Amino acid sequence: MSDEPTRPTVTPPDAGTPTRVWLVASSTVLALELVRASGPLLDRAFTAGVVDAALTAVLTYVAVGLVVGLALLATGRRDGTPSGRTVLEAAALALVARLAAQAVHGEARVWVGLAAVALALGALAVAVSFVAGRPSGGRQAATGLLIGCGMSVGLQLLLGTWDALWRSDWTGWVVALVLAFAPLTAARALAPQQGRPATATGRPRRLWALGPFLALAAMVVANPAFAASQSGVALGTAGVFLIGAHATGAWLMLRPEPWRGGSRVVAAVLVVLAAAASFWATGPAALVAVGVLVASVGIVLGGTLSTHRPAPPGVLRATGAGAVLGLGVIGPLLLYMLDYDVPLPVDNAWVVVLAALVLALSGLRQRTPGVVPGQSNPERLPARVNSVRLLVIPSVVLGLVGVLVNGTHVDGPAVPARAAGDELTLLSWNLHYGVSPLTEVDLEGIATTIEEQGADVVTLQEVERGWVFGGGADMATWLAHRLGMTVQFAPAADRQFGNAVLARSGLTDAVVTELPYGAGPQARSALTATVTTAGGASLRFTSVHLQHRESNSPTRLEQLDTLLAAVPVTGPAVLAGDLNAEPGWDEIALLEDAGWVSAVDTVGDPDALTSPSTDPQHRIDWVFGQQVAFTSADVLTGRTESDHLPLVVALRAG
Repeated sequence: MSDEPTRPTVTPPDAGTPTRVWLVASSTVLALELVRASGPLLDRAFTAGVVDAALTAVLTYVAVGLVVGLALLATGRRDGTPSGRTVLEAAALALVARLAAQAVHGEARVWVGLAAVALALGALAVAVSFVAGRPSGGRQAATGLLIGCGMSVGLQLLLGTWDALWRSDWTGWVVALVLAFAPLTAARALAPQQGRPATATGRPRRLWALGPFLALAAMVVANPAFAASQSGVALGTAGVFLIGAHATGAWLMLRPEPWRGGSRVVAAVLVVLAAAASFWATGPAALVAVGVLVASVGIVLGGTLSTHRPAPPGVLRATGAGAVLGLGVIGPLLLYMLDYDVPLPVDNAWVVVLAALVLALSGLRQRTPGVVPGQSNPERLPARVNSVRLLVIPSVVLGLVGVLVNGTHVDGPAVPARAAGDELTLLSWNLHYGVSPLTEVDLEGIATTIEEQGADVVTLQEVERGWVFGGGADMATWLAHRLGMTVQFAPAADRQFGNAVLARSGLTDAVVTELPYGAGPQARSALTATVTTAGGASLRFTSVHLQHRESNSPTRLEQLDTLLAAVPVTGPAVLAGDLNAEPGWDEIALLEDAGWVSAVDTVGDPDALTSPSTDPQHRIDWVFGQQVAFTSADVLTGRTESDHLPLVVALRAG
């Protein structure tokens, strides 16, 4: 026998680690896409009332627990710990649901789509539980979540933030197939093999904390439209910055030794502070805050998903954890958005900060297990696992291709300084944050309508730039690129929702007017910009959206007084938008007394109604002018891309 001292055993490289990380990453991309889709899907329920919408949302997301429980029972895992077969079957169900959602439309898409949301989140919960339920698994799962968020950002850049689910062309189907099959492929690769256990050794106690993380991811961490609108930088620039932050976060997770006490506390504090700064800061500071949040959240997740104290066994416990996970996703999203209809007693950004705080606290473990003498540290990652870093390549490639395809201009493509002629065609439209009453997000339909009318100037209201309830698209950037127009955007309810003006020629002297809040429930604004005709005449165009409740006439009158005082008429001017006021109301009389003339009443059909688009009952969308000559004014019927109909007006200075 050799007299040499016995050396501690060395943990061999885990050949299954990259596959497990990829499983979580690909499942995350699919889950985030469907979380974003749930906003437009739930919009139909809002037509029946806030309570109905909230109940539908809660039931959808609580069903995540049911998906987890049934998947465990179907594969005989009564102890609540998923096996490779559990992961495989859950991924297969999510695949079927995702493809079915792509195939159906209208009301059928609402119910199939909401079922797909629950199934995709359930499959992600099972995958995370499977990966995290082994030594070093918590960090592997956290790494997969970060890489998945980065890939989600890259995919959104490639698609211009208009998700595949809402596309009826080949692009939508190709992306849907890739998103659906990627988790299934990874799950099949993790089937039982020699030397590769197909069952986790435990289940993370704090799986429920995945809910607040996914809410943060949908709203901020994996939302390039949010980063762009909040910071004022171009969508492509913001997206590439986010991808870099995710790659950095994943790199931090793959250091050989785990992050210990002090580092976890610092990361937890940074998550909360950065989440707050993401909403309350603007400009470059907001972008830096989002980057700090992304880079630090992985360290928190690594602790959160640790299995050093495995969850108690049982399918019911796993089902409950899944249900709480679902509530953790929809709770912050729902409260944040409901504030714009039923105001909270505090700034709704506090909802996001609270979610970040819950997540941060979940990652503060009381102790880190020490190394057992004569054995390797089970928390220490083997060197060859660093190949997992290669999994950030897809997000980088997607992001760079997206920037090349869609450009990086903040205000849209380059356009001539002056319009092509002296007579201009204006199209004004309230876009209902891009959600059709037929439960679609049809940005191409919106662009086609504008294009068919040959609009020189477009005034838009309810334009969203990252709202989850609008599908997370950056509508201002997408439309500007698609139409070859320049764009100016003015925040209203928040920096992700407001008014826009687009033009085929230059827009100058942009002015944002914040309007009085009054009786609420939502902050409003107006955006004014100047267009120069071919002959050199300057026309001022204002896009405005007034308070919406019928009883809020005093607030609308105050808002109009503020607007007219802030943007006095000094030359040809047009005021267009959703005034939420009908003919004969005091708001219309105020404008007429101030010298404004209605285009439709002058050269159009005064009986033409504009809302709702599927069965018009009201005339609340207007185009007014001073020192301009209207030659035609029409309400376009049969357009259902929004709940309002667009107005098309031909005019010239004079």
